[in-house]
Amino acid sequence: MTLLPQVRSQLYDAAGRRARGRTRRLSVFGRGAQRRGWHRTPLISLAVILGLAGAAFGAGLIKLGTPAKLPFSVLSGPREGYGVLVPGTVRLLPIAAPDPAGGPDWGMRELSTTRGEGCLQLGRVVDRKLGALGQDYAFHDDGRFHELPVSGDENGCSALDAKGRLFTNVTADARPASAWIGTGHALGGCVPPTAGPYEKGLRLTARERKLGLRPVPICHQSDLRNIYYGLLGPDAKSITYVLGGQRHTLDTVGNEGAYLFVTRASAHQLLNFANAGTADVVPVDGPIKEIHYRNGSTCHLTSRSWIGGAYACTPSMQVPVGYVAPRDLSYSHAQVEAPLNVKLIRTRDARYELRLAFKSRVALTNAESGYDFIWSVPGALHENQGDYRTESDIAKGQTVSTTTCPLPPGVIHGTVSLYEPDEMFKHKSEVVYAFKYEKRGVLVAKFSVHVPGTTR
Repeated sequence: MTLLPQVRSQLYDAAGRRARGRTRRLSVFGRGAQRRGWHRTPLISLAVILGLAGAAFGAGLIKLGTPAKLPFSVLSGPREGYGVLVPGTVRLLPIAAPDPAGGPDWGMRELSTTRGEGCLQLGRVVDRKLGALGQDYAFHDDGRFHELPVSGDENGCSALDAKGRLFTNVTADARPASAWIGTGHALGGCVPPTAGPYEKGLRLTARERKLGLRPVPICHQSDLRNIYYGLLGPDAKSITYVLGGQRHTLDTVGNEGAYLFVTRASAHQLLNFANAGTADVVPVDGPIKEIHYRNGSTCHLTSRSWIGGAYACTPSMQVPVGYVAPRDLSYSHAQVEAPLNVKLIRTRDARYELRLAFKSRVALTNAESGYDFIWSVPGALHENQGDYRTESDIAKGQTVSTTTCPLPPGVIHGTVSLYEPDEMFKHKSEVVYAFKYEKRGVLVAKFSVHVPGTTR
């Protein structure tokens, strides 16, 4: 590798010397047509050599930088969040998508975690390595390729099915072309022009600045990308998407049914803030309109596909095709029902909070399984004003609890339910527009309590 730049330099020096002498030689031999072809032979040969050298050393135009260190990782601990990496499961997928401005292709890798998750990680690919580029204010704009440590993109993680396969679809909006999203970190990065004040780093504390965080620069709009990627399963054959009024069909890749394509982001699109994106059981909030399966069926996506379940596709079908739910995690109400202790706590400012607690009757060790506390506040525009979800392993008999924020006077209603991996294929996605609190999962307990007025 260290010899390649020297060889390339020598070839270009030779080409330069011949180019500088070309005018003189042509003037000398221009009178004799029988001589011109002989003298062109070395030039043609050198051009061929340079062409081959350019193909061989193309990757050398991007120098390697130091490996990147992520400012955060979704793989936080073996018993919390998404868990940690299962050794031997990391695999760079055989897929590549060109960037609208050129340079290294985009790619992605897949991995599995100790809490039953599969994750995808995005990046630019050089020499079969996934990384980020030193541009768009990242890595001090050094122009080098920085290999990314193994992690997962937060939107790209989802529960594995019963056969250990990952089904997920992600729309990543307004991402820097560098593929680096560690904005505010010492390694730099940028946010879209429409990012809010906090995203731009205008409210950093002194301690955050001392830790190396800094106000985040604004990306040039031309350097922002929308990235559409996912795994549709082995039964998916292709997708159809529409850009600029033109329909495009893209074949999936591999047994995972992988797809990936990249477009320029628009300054006028809905999701145009830092690390914006959606993840769902089918592609939503993007240009993808159809999923084509090997059995001849087609999933037509609509404005209601984000709801999932029977709404995911038209005509309605099992989505995703081929997905096998992890049935061993299914529980009934009778199996999980437990007494709920509700305690009213007076705060220092004479307001009231609720402490909710119960003992779990089952063990939960999957990242997509846990307990959801939901409570409603009277008189609020949206009745669902409180939501706490557990995000760690829970042992059988373990006390599970949470404390609400200060509540207004009135009657507070709430529920506790157990959610499971296959719930995402039955109910709404994470974005909830309902006016009433959403009842999802298996009911554990429900409560109503009167919160008195302040005593001041």
